[in-house]
Amino acid sequence: MHSSIGPGHRVRGWIVGGVASAALLLVQSVQAVEPAALLTAMTDAAREQSYQGDFIYERTGIFSTHRVWRQAGEPIVERLLRTDGVPQEWVRRDGRLQCTSALTADSAWRDSGMSAVQPSQLDQWYSLSVLGVTRVANRAATVVAVEPRDALRYAHELYLDVDSGLLLQSLLVNEQGTLLERFQFTNVELGPVAAEQLSAGSLCQPVSKPPANRVADERWLPAWVPAGFAAVRREMRSLNGDPEAVFAQVFTDGLARFTVFIEPLPEDRTVDDLRAQLGPTVAVSRELLLPEGRYLATVVGEVPPRVAEQVAASLSPDFESDALTKSAP
Repeated sequence: MHSSIGPGHRVRGWIVGGVASAALLLVQSVQAVEPAALLTAMTDAAREQSYQGDFIYERTGIFSTHRVWRQAGEPIVERLLRTDGVPQEWVRRDGRLQCTSALTADSAWRDSGMSAVQPSQLDQWYSLSVLGVTRVANRAATVVAVEPRDALRYAHELYLDVDSGLLLQSLLVNEQGTLLERFQFTNVELGPVAAEQLSAGSLCQPVSKPPANRVADERWLPAWVPAGFAAVRREMRSLNGDPEAVFAQVFTDGLARFTVFIEPLPEDRTVDDLRAQLGPTVAVSRELLLPEGRYLATVVGEVPPRVAEQVAASLSPDFESDALTKSAP
């Protein structure tokens, strides 16, 4: 089902209403640039650009501040540190978690996911347009609106560094035009990062790697995902000292992402089904009863709540995909 709201309408409202036309410069010249070419430059920068900087992250009016260091190359090494509130830290190597203060501590970070964006595949699911040029972190940035063609995704507004293509700011907006999330660099320095700045601090607990044969278990793939979403990364995660590993499978449509987590439940642990949302991030969990034991399935991602609920429901052995297809809008 296609949205009844025209492409660019919801997202463009944030520019015109919140910043006013004086904040957009060189609009006529940048509108001639193909938005797909700008997104390609963004994905290239996400893979190839080294930098360090500070950014703010906002979900539904709740702010946090972070510092990130990223060294491109072979391997790509990233370190993230939350600089306010509850301490959080993680280090990744080629996208794989090396250590973390919590298995969900990377929810504020957006740039890594941008390396997986595939502009050539987005047109079927999103309408793309260039809105103009403004400034973010004292750098010129081109604004690209990414509007969903159905109700299974959110609208995005991407601010891309004119010189490098790096993502400097992003906004997520729902179908009512409500701002759900803001990611924004306040300062960024392009160029190589010193090795000592990529070294983990005391907050980071090493993440162990369980045997590879456990990662290949097909039982943990949902029977339903929204059209356009595909599995891109699968891994088992376990903090040192924890005997039980957590299965994690990432899905993306080339822009939006959600992750399915599966963890075994001890016999003495009771759990209730959960549905929670903070900004664009929704979490839906349910208990799975299988012949070999009890498990907790949790779907976490930046997708509408009903999408996460349907993905979680499809992990059940008695899930009926025909019934879901008939009830979908």
